[in-house]
Amino acid sequence: ASYLKRQPTQRKLLLLITDGEPADIDVRDPQYLRHDTKKAVEELMSEGITTYCLTLDPNADQYVSRVFGANHYTVVDNVQRLPEKLPALFMGLTR
Repeated sequence: ASYLKRQPTQRKLLLLITDGEPADIDVRDPQYLRHDTKKAVEELMSEGITTYCLTLDPNADQYVSRVFGANHYTVVDNVQRLPEKLPALFMGLTR
């Protein structure tokens, strides 16, 4: 994100590709980790950086909309579908 902040463009997008819920080496509480991630997403938004999550976790609907927002994530049910999904997703996000 620090690199994006320095870019002289009006529109900035951070695309996060993940295989599951937030994790940390020294924190195990999933509620805390989701809240911490949501706070980071909100801070980026306040600095003009849009965050979008592409997740491979089939259970992501249970938590990811609360972290990234209802229209700021996509669940890909199979990793083999990534090459098919990424170009269309990127085009939609950068228009």
